[in-house]
Formats: sequence, C-alpha cells, structure tokens
Amino acid sequence: MSVAPEILVGTLLVAVLYGVGLWRQRRKHGAAARWRHWAFFSGLGAVFVALQSPLDALADRSFFMHQLQHLLLQMLGPMLLMLAAPQALLAAGVPLALRRAALAPALTSRPVREVFGVLARPWVAALLMVASLYVWHWPPYHDLAVLDESMHYLMHSSLLAAGLLFFAAIFDPRPPPLGARYGTRVSILWAAMTANVVLGAALALKDEPLYAAYDRAARLWQMSALADEQLGALVMWIPGSALCVPAFFVLLRLWSSQEARIEARRRRGISSPAAAANHRTALWLALVAFAGFAGTLGIGLLVTGPHS
Repeated sequence: MSVAPEILVGTLLVAVLYGVGLWRQRRKHGAAARWRHWAFFSGLGAVFVALQSPLDALADRSFFMHQLQHLLLQMLGPMLLMLAAPQALLAAGVPLALRRAALAPALTSRPVREVFGVLARPWVAALLMVASLYVWHWPPYHDLAVLDESMHYLMHSSLLAAGLLFFAAIFDPRPPPLGARYGTRVSILWAAMTANVVLGAALALKDEPLYAAYDRAARLWQMSALADEQLGALVMWIPGSALCVPAFFVLLRLWSSQEARIEARRRRGISSPAAAANHRTALWLALVAFAGFAGTLGIGLLVTGPHS
C-alpha cells in the first residue's frame, strides 16, 4: 500500500488545527463538549481509513469493498465530523495573522458567500448528496472511475464534499432562521435515505452484473461478478441506510433540546406544558423516522420487484 502524501498531510493538518483551536478555547470547549471531540476525531479517522488503508487497494478489485469504502467516505465520516460542529475550533486553530490576512477575507468575499450560500441550502445539499451517489454508480462512470486514477480521485472528492455539505445542513448548530428549520432537516434526511434504499435495492436484486472494471485486475477472492455486486449493494442498502436512523434520533434530540431551551428562557427556567409537548413531539417524530426506514425498505422491494 502506497502512502498518499496529500491525504496524510491533509489529515494531520486538520487534526492539528482542531487541537490548537481546542487548546485556545479550552475554557469554552472543555469537558462539556467532550463527545464532540470524540465525534470529530472518529470522523476524521473514518475518512483517513477510507482513503489511506488496505481498504483503498481492495476497493479497486471488489465492488463490495468499494461500497464499504464509500460508506466511510460519504456517510460515517462526514456525519461524525459535522455532528462535532468543528468550524469554530478549526478557524481558531489557524494562526491569527493568517486568519486576518487570508482566511477571513476569503470566507467573507462575495463570490465565496454566494456560492457557498447556494450549496449549503438544505435541499441543494440533499440533491448533491443523492446526485453524487447515483451518478457515480451509473456503470460507464463507475467503471471509468475504477480504471482511471484522476477520475477515481474526482469520485472520492465529490462523495466526501457532498457528504460534508449534507451533514453540515443536517447538524447545523445554528437555530432557525440562521440554520434550516428542523422539519426541513428531517425531510432531507428522509429523502436521502429513501434514495439510498432504492438504489441499493435495485443493485441487489438485479439479474446481471453491471460493472466490468473489477474484472480487469482479477476480482477479489475470485467472487462471481454478480455475487460481488449484490453483496456491495446490500452494504449500500442496509448499513448505508441504517446509518441515517441514529442521525434521525440525534437530530430530533437537538430539535427537542433547542425548543426546550427557547421555552425555558421565555419562562425563566420554569417547566411548562409547551416544553413537555416539544419532547413528546420529538419522540413521536423519532418513531415515525424509524418506521420510515422500514417503509423505505419496502419501497425498494416494490420498485425492484419485477427484476428479482
């Protein structure tokens, strides 16, 4: 396995920036936010393992291993990174002179604000998430990415970027109206999960193999092409979609806590029926989200039934 300097250096740089930012703001981001620090470094580790481990080499010879790699790269890694809400600490880790001379002017420039403002819109981020998944699993594009190193780099970069944008919209720590409404966040998470289930089910229940590129270098473990692709599709279908379920519960917990804090401030800390109602609403929506996961599995089966 060869070491990619840009991945190793980039990972170390991000980790150092976060650590320095945490040290500078340790009083503000201390033990109370310890779970966020664990989430950040776990997410960074997931992305690093996806790109710089034996998994990367195995993914060139197996659709199944490739889907495990994509699971880390587009789902688990970005979800944990954005759950940590690391933006403030990463910015604080940049040297002050560089922050003033380059980072702040770049982030506040009109082109950056306008472009990022569009990309960060919840439904745009969801569309990019789903589009990146579907485009790169269209057989001609997927085979090209497996066989061509530059296209493979582009595929991984776009999957990671789409995942980061999507989960940044989901776990945006800013309450509405600065961040998206929580109902919108639930909706885009559900939409992305449904799209993932439908594609995974379609690929799992097909009768013929679609991706010939893995046979060019001898498919891993001498698996048949169809078995390899069906196993990989199951990874996308079940674990890939199941990762959305804890995201639902975290999101709804954040929603409930936000509403409770607003009500507590309004009532000066006095418990109120409205706050209790918010918790009941969040619990109900969590149950609906879980039921939605089961429902989307059924949708995938119905959509692909004629091909089974």
